Order: sequence, then C-alpha cells, then structure tokens
Amino acid sequence: MPLNPAGLHSLVWVLVCLLAVPGRLSAEEAALSCPTPVKKVAIAKAPPIIWSRPAAACFSPPALDRKCLVSRRPCDLDMEAAKIAWKYFQNNYNPETGMVNAANGYPSTTMWDLGSSVFATLAAREFELITRKEFDDRIAALLNTLHTQKLYKGEAPNKAYNTKTGVMSDYANKPTDGIGFSALDLGRMASALNALGCLHSHFAYSAKKVIERWKYCRMINGGQMRGTIIMPATKNEALVQEGRVGYEQYAGKMFRRLGFDQTIAASYKNANASTVMIYDVPIAVDLRDPRQQGAFNFVVTESYVLDAMENGIDAENAPLVRNIYEVQKRRWQRTGIVTAVSEDNVDRPPYFVYNTIYAAGTPWNCLTDRGVDQSPLRSVSTKAAFALITMYPEDPYSSVLSAQIASAYDPEKGWYSGIYESGIGYNKVTTANTNGIILEALLYRAMGPLNAICDHCKKTLHIDTPACCETCGK
Repeated sequence: MPLNPAGLHSLVWVLVCLLAVPGRLSAEEAALSCPTPVKKVAIAKAPPIIWSRPAAACFSPPALDRKCLVSRRPCDLDMEAAKIAWKYFQNNYNPETGMVNAANGYPSTTMWDLGSSVFATLAAREFELITRKEFDDRIAALLNTLHTQKLYKGEAPNKAYNTKTGVMSDYANKPTDGIGFSALDLGRMASALNALGCLHSHFAYSAKKVIERWKYCRMINGGQMRGTIIMPATKNEALVQEGRVGYEQYAGKMFRRLGFDQTIAASYKNANASTVMIYDVPIAVDLRDPRQQGAFNFVVTESYVLDAMENGIDAENAPLVRNIYEVQKRRWQRTGIVTAVSEDNVDRPPYFVYNTIYAAGTPWNCLTDRGVDQSPLRSVSTKAAFALITMYPEDPYSSVLSAQIASAYDPEKGWYSGIYESGIGYNKVTTANTNGIILEALLYRAMGPLNAICDHCKKTLHIDTPACCETCGK
C-alpha cells in the first residue's frame, strides 16, 4: 500500500535521526534537526472524470438562414441550363488568383466580369453544382486577391487584370501601371460582394473590407459617379462623369445602398432622362450629347434586367423594364425578327459591339464603343433572352425567345453569346458575362431580387464611408 506524501516525509526524518552518529549531534541539535513528526493528513480524492459526449460533438457548419432567404429548387430544364453555363467557369477558373477569365481561354478580366463570376458561383452553390468546400475555396482565393491586388494610383481597382498573376494590365493584357478605374464596373462588383456577404455570412466581413479598400473621393461626387480614362493623344488622365440612363441607375443604386449620395445617378427621373417612341412604346434615353461628353447612351436589355433582378421592381423602374421587353416583342411582331439585344463580345472583328434598342438617334443600331456601324453583326443576345424569359415567363413571346436560343451552346464550353440576325449562324464566343448573367437569372427565378431581399433581411453590407479631403486621390 503506497504512502501518501505526508507519511513519507515523516519516515525520512525518523531515519535521519536514527542514523545520526553519536557525538556529532548534541541532544539540542538532534532535537532541532529531528522535529516531532507531523500527524498524517487525509488527502481529498479528486472527483471522477465523467466521459460524456458534448451536445454538439459532430462538426457541422451552420446552414444558410432560410427563415428569410427562401429558395426553391429549379426545374429540370433550368438545372440543365445552369450546368451548361457553369461549364464555362469550370474551364476558365484560375486557382492562383480565384479569378475567372472574362473570355474563354484568355487570361484577362474586369471588375464587371468578376462580379458576374461571383453571381455565377453563388448560383452554382445554391443549385448544388459545387460542394461547400469548392465554393469556399474559390471565394477565399478571390477575396485574397481583391484584398492584396495593386490598385490604380492606390485608389481603386484597375480596369483590367491578368487572371493568372493578378497584376494590373491594359486591354492587351500587358502589365501596366494602370489604365484607370470604372465606377460602373465597381458598382457591379460591389453588388456581387453584397449578395455574397448576405447569403454566406462567414464571408461578410472579408467582402466588406474589400469594398472599404477603395477610395471614393474622386469616384463619387455631387450625387453622381466618376471614372478615369487615359487620353490617347496626351496619355494624361482625365476624370469624367460615368454612366448613362440605364447603367447609371443600376450602379448608382448599389453605391446608394452603401451609404453614398446618389441622388442623381440612382434615379431614372434625373434631369438627363428623356423618352423616345419606338413602335409606340416609350423608351428611356439619355440627353447627354456624346460629342461633348465622350460616351454614347446605348439602350440595351442588360442594365434594366440586372437592376430588376438585383434591386427589385419598384414604381419607377417597373414600366421601364416592361417597355424594354415590349418594344423587342413588337419588333418581332412587325418584322418577324426575334429580338433580344444587348452588348456582347463577338467572334470576329471588332470583337465587341453594342446591339441596341436605341443609340445615336437611331433605333436598333449596332455600334462599336466609338459609334462605328456594325449592322451585319446584329444578333439575338443569349443572356438578354434568358433574362427577359425569367422576368416575364407567362408572356407568349418568352416561348419564342426560348425556342430561338435553345441550342445556342457548346456542352463543353457553355452558352454562346448569341445568334446573328443575318443568318450567318451562332456568335460562338463564350464569356463570363453571358454565362454569369444566365446563372444569375436562374438564381433570381429561385430566390428573387437578391439585394432587395438582403435589405429586407437586414443582411446588407454596411461600410464606413470615408470623408473626402482636398488632396484625396491626387
């Protein structure tokens, strides 16, 4: 039977005293050296260890808050369309940066196209095309890049980046010190980050910090948005008002949501707005003269449907969105030409055109960004058709659009950008924006207008808007 510590201590001292050599210790010394042993002290026993399992012993990440963010399962046809669109993002993802190529196989992107990629990834996760692990890995890699990427003049993301290296590039994908920033592109990126933080709260803080990296002193001013361009002749930078009726309101509403003054930009009824009649349908146009302002007002489907799909339908935009649908339906009724127009990459020179409802004073113009006519490249835009079908599924014209684009895809590459009106076949270029907006339209069908719902659920990102100073951005 083992001794407890107190008993062992007493035994040692007894042995020392018994072994003391006579004559070397006096009685007094022996008494001092060998005190009376202490009494044995009882040691309380430790309570027994209870080997019980905690209530939540199994690791289980929390699910989405479905009390407010309600989703419905897509039908089989929608799922097939989503799988085709997601193929593009599987093919063009760069794990080094988390970025997706804007066009198939070309390692370059813009903030607008990255915004479309984020919406596509949200849809892919919602439809269970990817696992939570794959979703988290993709988003974490992208957010890391957005947190660390070099900004134009330390102010805001550059207009283009190399998707493999994450470095600033020009439109030829060559490294550069910067070619300026676009407030419209950043408005789309901010909208996507807001939806990300709302649907997946474990990324909300990181998404917020990305938006707070940007400096807004030159970008937001006087209720409007501004961007920068490099003048071709002088190579000097110019700060210009950015956005025309349509795209201006789409981006302006997002910056207003973040807390900025957008009293002009976010309203379709600002002083720059007017209307023209096309097939007896009133269409909103912008009065600003491109000869003085340096930018056309391209009236296309994309900006209006994105506003509706993200910000919701309200009293101001409801008739405008409906008229965008109606005027294209009437063109088909009058001419037999199936119509759903937007800006698109094309698979031949000049490689990008604006197929418009109205531009430069003329309906159904097809132009380059500098106003050069490209009428032979007028086409049905696949993403525009998908979005219109999603907005008005009960209208018979939506069935016409569905039949027109049903085969406009490559199962190994994704949805084509469109079908040429002239009969020369598919516009076979595949892009992040086309496939991203298709996935976003399907997500809208499943969940509704994401940013409007996030506002209702009190899950919108809130940033600390910086106070501007006289030297900010200089």
